[in-house]
Amino acid sequence: MFANLIEVKLLERVEVEKKAENSQRMIKGETSPHSYQPSSDQIRESLKIINEETLQLTEFLLQEDKLVKELCVLLKQVLKQLNISFKIPSKVFPQAWNSQWIILNDEAHLVFVDNENEVKSKALEDCPPQVILNVALFIIPELSKSLTSYRKKISSRIDIFDRINQELRNIRNAVANRPNKIEEYMNPASNRVKKGATEENKRNKEIV
Repeated sequence: MFANLIEVKLLERVEVEKKAENSQRMIKGETSPHSYQPSSDQIRESLKIINEETLQLTEFLLQEDKLVKELCVLLKQVLKQLNISFKIPSKVFPQAWNSQWIILNDEAHLVFVDNENEVKSKALEDCPPQVILNVALFIIPELSKSLTSYRKKISSRIDIFDRINQELRNIRNAVANRPNKIEEYMNPASNRVKKGATEENKRNKEIV
């Protein structure tokens, strides 16, 4: 029984030493002989993929930067021409940008107002691409509503201008067709002066 107890203690000690050795290997980056090691072909294939993805990533980043700048320029022009701004919910922005409310003004600047009413401003073009995309996705539906409202206002003005012009044309035509009677009706004082001058001329002729 005593021998069995010693054997158990030795086995436990060997197990502990083995675990400690494995831990040291993991810390030093060593692997066991049975761990997976990719072949040279797999390494070359992986490096090839990394190279191709890097080239495409560089191209995409340049293209994204160009499109983002163009979007900001066009959006600024549209907002300024229409003289409109948008109130944007804070959920559109990262949590670190948390504000009470946010406005995109007609200069394409984001105006942040926090809970203490402190105001900060940041140009939209200076924001990360994802933030710019979030803003664009939010305001496009709002922009369509604004354009519809703007179009209705113009349509209403056109209708009023058309009616006024029509009435002015009617007055012009009426005056052109009956100038004497219209003039007598519109300028009675002037007509009395002319009538008095005519009578005075008649009397002068009679005296002569």
